[in-house]
Amino acid sequence: MSELNYNLFHLRTAENIKAELIKLRESLLKGGQNNAEIHSDVLSIESLLADNILDFKDLNPNNNQLKTRKYWHDFLTETKYLSFNECLLILLGVSPKLSNIIEPTLYKTKLNEIKKLQDKQLSLIFFQRVENHLLRERFRSDKINTDDFIKWALDYKYLREIKNESP
Repeated sequence: MSELNYNLFHLRTAENIKAELIKLRESLLKGGQNNAEIHSDVLSIESLLADNILDFKDLNPNNNQLKTRKYWHDFLTETKYLSFNECLLILLGVSPKLSNIIEPTLYKTKLNEIKKLQDKQLSLIFFQRVENHLLRERFRSDKINTDDFIKWALDYKYLREIKNESP
């Protein structure tokens, strides 16, 4: 009997989002502003970078990375419905448990409304991702059927299906 597992199709996606977050953190810290929104973004970025982004290059992952890998996969396979932000984080290789750090109405934010995200730099980073725009094009609500999402993500080569043969 075989067991289905999922993984990111392109592992570079998670590496890219990590690099973008590091740049954003450095930029916010260099700005020296003591704005509450900026402080909140820096704390959220620190949380994301604390082993909450998938890293499959690490051959000896620590316990936090192993938990993130398991949580990411289990969330995808054991949840009937996902929020838009959870889907976006899954596509980016980020633990979906952190979906609350992104603007909750990101899925309905239009390009001409981008000004409302200017003070929310972290949400702006996620808004600018091509994955966000493709996801919004396909799913126009905050509640997304997980099976529909997986099928779409497999078709668009965001996720890869891996069959493990069990004894």
